Amino acid sequence: MLELLQIENVAVIEKAQIEFFPGLNVLTGETGAGKSIVIDALYAVTGGRASRELVRTGAQSAAVTAAFTPDGAEQWLAENGIEPDEGGALLLSRRITAEGKSVCRVNGAVVSAAQLRQLGALLLDIHGQNDGRKLMDEASHLRYLDGFAGTEQALEAYGEAYARLRELRETLRSLEMDEAELARRIDALNFQIEELENAGLTPGEYEEKTARRELVKNA
Repeated sequence: MLELLQIENVAVIEKAQIEFFPGLNVLTGETGAGKSIVIDALYAVTGGRASRELVRTGAQSAAVTAAFTPDGAEQWLAENGIEPDEGGALLLSRRITAEGKSVCRVNGAVVSAAQLRQLGALLLDIHGQNDGRKLMDEASHLRYLDGFAGTEQALEAYGEAYARLRELRETLRSLEMDEAELARRIDALNFQIEELENAGLTPGEYEEKTARRELVKNA
């Protein structure tokens, strides 16, 4: 759930803070009041397209920060090594410079725009005229289809079996590599043994040759 939205230097908005509560929240105002700018800010902070046109005229950069409850995003956070802050909230932020560059952060950790977009899709869905953000996201289509068909349990079982298969394949590959390495090591040692045998070395020869070498060096 979206709890708080902070906007700074976005379009005509110099600074604004909007707090949201459970249930229906309504933003009203006449044309030009900035309602669409709030939507643009939400798009930007959840990984949507953010260009330098969003930056307020005369400002060096624009910034948007949104506080969410992490419900539904736990797996993404675990996979990306990010934990909620001390209060349990999930803070998304994005700063866009007048040159068009942007920096995205989740709980202070820098992430890519693609990562932010993945996380944003789990936290927020924006609907407008001809716009269903998740419905247009091809990555969500299989999940919708599995949910409609009621195949979640079969999908989970398949995922576990496939993960086990990959683990076994990796184990087999490592064993095959170990055998190949062992064969190469045996060949190398056999070659060294053959070299030593062909050299016809005798006990004390090293010391004798060393002494001879010293004598020749000082001749």
